[in-house]
Amino acid sequence: MFDKEEKQAINTAFWNGFKTYCHKKKVKRRWLMSKISIKSTQLKFYADHNKALVLFQIDNKSDEKRLEIYSYFYAFRKLWDIEAGEGLIWEENYNGIDNSILSAVYFELRGVSIYKKEDYEKIYSFFATKMIVLEDIYLEYKEVLSNQISQIA
Repeated sequence: MFDKEEKQAINTAFWNGFKTYCHKKKVKRRWLMSKISIKSTQLKFYADHNKALVLFQIDNKSDEKRLEIYSYFYAFRKLWDIEAGEGLIWEENYNGIDNSILSAVYFELRGVSIYKKEDYEKIYSFFATKMIVLEDIYLEYKEVLSNQISQIA
């Protein structure tokens, strides 16, 4: 479909467009992303040829530890589902972004593509809205989760 250089150019244009979108819409946030204090977890934006994701990814190399970390998150599911509103998806064994198995709590927007400029506004709005939700949930629960998970990770 696209060669490596074309994909890189599209990717760069997409993410630069997201920065511009946030500036224009006055989304004044420094995304937490990898500044998460819970080991083996990250907040991520992701878009490909048919979907966009905003996710809390749990990716410990040990499946046993990954699943244990996920169980701590899952213990808060009812509260998180209420705070997140509709659409929060929980997957203990998610076939990840790079085809690795991980655990994830995420929002998904289907039917959009990083390769279609006409989808960018929709993806950017989804990213900005849903990441704020996940970051707020993380900030509310980080201390208790971090304390519990630090003992195993």
